[in-house]
Amino acid sequence: MTTPDGMTAEQAINRIEAAGHPRPHDRRLHARGAVYEAKFVPSGRIAHLTAAAHLTTETSAVVRFSNGSPQYDADDRTRGIRGMAVKFLDGERNGVHDLVAANFRVFPSSTPEGFVELVEALSATGEAGLKEKLAGGGKLAGFLFQHKESHAGIKAFVSRRAPASFATTRFDGLHAFHFADAEGKRTAFRYRLVPQLGEVDLEADTTKLKPGFLLPDLDRRLDGGPVSFTLVVQLGEPGDPTHDPSIAWPEQRPLLPAGEIRIERLSPESAEWERQVFDPARVTPGVELSDDTVLAFRPHAYSVSAERRLS
Repeated sequence: MTTPDGMTAEQAINRIEAAGHPRPHDRRLHARGAVYEAKFVPSGRIAHLTAAAHLTTETSAVVRFSNGSPQYDADDRTRGIRGMAVKFLDGERNGVHDLVAANFRVFPSSTPEGFVELVEALSATGEAGLKEKLAGGGKLAGFLFQHKESHAGIKAFVSRRAPASFATTRFDGLHAFHFADAEGKRTAFRYRLVPQLGEVDLEADTTKLKPGFLLPDLDRRLDGGPVSFTLVVQLGEPGDPTHDPSIAWPEQRPLLPAGEIRIERLSPESAEWERQVFDPARVTPGVELSDDTVLAFRPHAYSVSAERRLS
């Protein structure tokens, strides 16, 4: 698959590798992470919208939390992307539907090319000084001059400090999808994963924290019991764009709690799950992809990345 500007998935990954210099066996982005066992407990509030059985019955899942940097030793104390990816499992523990979310409210570009350009600009800027670099010019400022659609999302992102814990971070799915019921009626939706402990950012003084503190923090919390997120779906209305992930829908659109994702423990098979792809375009009957070209491009890029890191 090529983008409207002619970029292939191989070219996209080549440019991301050149910008981020990941280790050969790591993901090209979100290099450091771990996978946890979880359970999805449905609320019953979306059963009329979808024929997807795993969203209306209790279902096993695994959840990967990650730092979004291409560098395995990235500093969790600095502002940057954090990820939460959920893989719903069937009875044979095969993935049937993936939710791939980040602590960003909208996708930072309307095109795959724009996203790769942003990765290149951030690599040249460095995440630690992101807010200052926005005001001071340079490659990131040049990116924003060329991509007006990215202004609102990036401005909102840099207004907050780094997350204090994976357990207290909201993660958004960024793309639009469609529910399909048993009769084939379709309803546009977006999703978010809302921490039941509330949202908490880091305090200004992070000197007492270790650079890679987020995963050990989550492990300590799980020693005391499950950590839960509410899977919330935002329902679209006619006219809400499904093709452009950089445009947020109005907050007054209906929000329905689809259920609880209850994270129970670090998976004893975390290393094996780390080899798996968490693909936002992996859906099951009852959930359909939208006309979002960024969403359509992502599995092709993931496939190239996986082939390289697993070879």
